Amino acid sequence: MSKSRTKSSEPSFGVGLGWALAALLKDYQSQLEAALEGLPGGARAFLVMSHVEQKTCQSQISIAEHLDLDKTTLTYLLDALEKEGLVRRTTDPNDRRSRHITLTTEGASALARLAKAVGEIEHNILGRLGGEDATQFHQSLMKIAGLEGKTMGEVIESDEGAHICQSTMGITADS
Repeated sequence: MSKSRTKSSEPSFGVGLGWALAALLKDYQSQLEAALEGLPGGARAFLVMSHVEQKTCQSQISIAEHLDLDKTTLTYLLDALEKEGLVRRTTDPNDRRSRHITLTTEGASALARLAKAVGEIEHNILGRLGGEDATQFHQSLMKIAGLEGKTMGEVIESDEGAHICQSTMGITADS
């Protein structure tokens, strides 16, 4: 008597989705670390600088809260970025306890250069698929992630924006 197995109507992809996503994220993060080497604070600094570029008149407290960073950690990070001439802290004339963070000209140039490098990493990773497949994958990924039709600004402003950014950059609460 032969036993026949009932095949699932679902396709078998071999490696699970979580494993594949983790492998892809690890590859992305290692390339990201290499691209951001030399930036004091690495990925965390890139995250802060990107946020400062998007927003005007951001206080240290609001940056820490929005990016879910420890205030003390942010202070040390800003100290290093300021020492390198990438950001400037100015006292709020209406509240001398508050400091506003802005990018310097050098900081804006560095961020543009680093953002280009990050974009190239994304392009190279998606390039493994080829033109149309890369576009389809990207669109499908946005749909699966619930980000379809949203701008980067909308995602950053969302409640989950800081956590998404930190995960992408390989940042954990204790790193």
